[in-house]
Amino acid sequence: MTGHQRLRQTRSSQARRWTLPLGLVVALSAAACASVPGGAATPTPDGPGASPTPSKASPEVSVGAPDTADPATPRVSGTTRVRVRVGDRVFRAELYDNPTARDLADQLPLTITMDDLNRLEKTGPLPRALTTDGVPAGSDPEVDEIGYYAPGRDLVLYYGDVGYYHGIIRIGRFQDSIDLIADEPDGVSVTVERV
Repeated sequence: MTGHQRLRQTRSSQARRWTLPLGLVVALSAAACASVPGGAATPTPDGPGASPTPSKASPEVSVGAPDTADPATPRVSGTTRVRVRVGDRVFRAELYDNPTARDLADQLPLTITMDDLNRLEKTGPLPRALTTDGVPAGSDPEVDEIGYYAPGRDLVLYYGDVGYYHGIIRIGRFQDSIDLIADEPDGVSVTVERV
């Protein structure tokens, strides 16, 4: 047997050694994709390459019942009227009729410090967590709404469209546009009080 034949035989046996492990990897990958509904992994806003979630890193929080679709606009009957002062600007708003919004209303008046996040929202931590009992596990808040981001215990003022996130609870809406708050610097003082 020549040196060239021995080299070809060695490469052939090495290729056979890799055939089984490579085939196993391919089969396992296909099985993993098949276990996800629809046959493919569905990206989420919290996945790699996504924009940051609406708050700082924080411990996992259980929020309401599982929810795969954005809920309808929360009930507005029995709302609580509030005034929201962001820096020198004052906005009229109302809190929705849900357990989380009522829990916030019980804490008013309240002043917190807020920072900008992604040029879409102002967010700041509340002194204590709000209840998440009886509300959807996540939501897609509208522009000019007030939200609560449960994992970070943050009050959030949405002046841009952020999309759906697990942990967001819609708790109120502004009567007028709040797009001017985009210009407020980080560390802006925000006061929420009943009217």
